[in-house]
Amino acid sequence: MRTRVRTALAIAAALAAGAALAAPATAAGRAHEPRWEISLAGSLPDGAWLHSVTSAGGSVWAVGADSLYEGMPDGVVLHWDGRRWREVEDPALPPVYYWNSVDSASPRDVWAYGWNDDDEYVVRYDGRKWRQVPLPELPGGEHHGSAEIAAERGRAWVVGWRYLSTYAHGSWKTEKVPNGLDLADVDARSPRSAWAVGGFAHVGQESRPVVMRWRNGRWTEAEAPGDPDLRLTSVHVESDRSVWATGRVPAADGGEFAEPRVLHGNGRRWRDVTGPVNGLFAEALTGDGRGGIWVSGDPYRWEGPPVLWHYDGRRWTRHEGATVTAGETQSYEFTGLAPGGRHGGPWAVGSYERVEGTTSYQSELIERFGRR
Repeated sequence: MRTRVRTALAIAAALAAGAALAAPATAAGRAHEPRWEISLAGSLPDGAWLHSVTSAGGSVWAVGADSLYEGMPDGVVLHWDGRRWREVEDPALPPVYYWNSVDSASPRDVWAYGWNDDDEYVVRYDGRKWRQVPLPELPGGEHHGSAEIAAERGRAWVVGWRYLSTYAHGSWKTEKVPNGLDLADVDARSPRSAWAVGGFAHVGQESRPVVMRWRNGRWTEAEAPGDPDLRLTSVHVESDRSVWATGRVPAADGGEFAEPRVLHGNGRRWRDVTGPVNGLFAEALTGDGRGGIWVSGDPYRWEGPPVLWHYDGRRWTRHEGATVTAGETQSYEFTGLAPGGRHGGPWAVGSYERVEGTTSYQSELIERFGRR
């Protein structure tokens, strides 16, 4: 097995084409086709990876961690100002091992959730500076777990596998989730409506997928897809009548890797639209701004570029992300997606590994979809 060690890493970002499943095109035609291109790679210390990304009004934020401090993870916040990426070094940001999730209601209202062994933190950016938004003290010093955050005008939600917390009017309202319930993601499109997805598994009880809905000031369990083996992993909300979710089920042939699922809900029932999507752990999901979606995740293989699938509401197209050309690289993975809006195509964040002999060095990866 290859091992990872910590060392200084400075790999120049290289541009390479992401290829869609399409008929052959001329060289001139390919030059104008949209494709995935590297925006940042290998600029952070070795061991870096990015978990989440958000965009609003041309401002983009990505969060994750690196291993700079004595081999322990060190939380990282990056900002794209429309021209380049910068690492945010603000004394208001607390020392965390991981920044796990980031979301924005606007360029002047950005929220992030992070944690370490001792505590968990929520921070908020108002367009000028960051400040901490203290979470309520939980019984027995518990945490929300490896939680996700969503933000809309004047409101934010933190969901995890222990607690659900909602922020409004300067204070938090927190409720404990039932034993066995694990919420993996949350998304919202208005202060009055949010959706969270995950799964339930408890000894002596039947497992099932779980969909939670926030409305009328409280969380309630909503109609979920019917497959009891389905575990939901991410959610994207267009409206209360158009909600997308990804998940996984055990492989039908009993194989090592689970099979991905992509579903679309109209508020009353769910429809399986997975189609040809395969070969990945679908954990990254976002809209394309035109009623379609992008899906990505771990491609379930050691070699090869990152894999992304695009669904326009009628058919799926498979894309390959760009790969770094400096040295031998492998193990590309996207864990977060965000729409690009009027300023360009969607963003994808994750990691890749550079190989030297029998040792691999993990680095952060940010890509963007668009035309040259």
